[in-house]
Amino acid sequence: MIEKRNEGLLVRAEPLEWAQEISQRMVDVVRLRDGALLLKVDSAWAGAINTVLVSKGVRVNEIRKESTAVQLVALGHDLLK
Repeated sequence: MIEKRNEGLLVRAEPLEWAQEISQRMVDVVRLRDGALLLKVDSAWAGAINTVLVSKGVRVNEIRKESTAVQLVALGHDLLK
């Protein structure tokens, strides 16, 4: 059986600080260096998270599924800086 724990959502939004603060109230957040948020959440929640962010005045430019492998590479790259 394959679990969906290996997935998350990549969110590009403005203002990023608002998006991060609001998202942290809902799910675990890791902020990436390239100006995006990585949410540790099942991708099925994308619509609901988008709705909440927009209703709070955040402009969501992109929200998409992201794999753990990509997350780890991004995090490892950030940790080296």
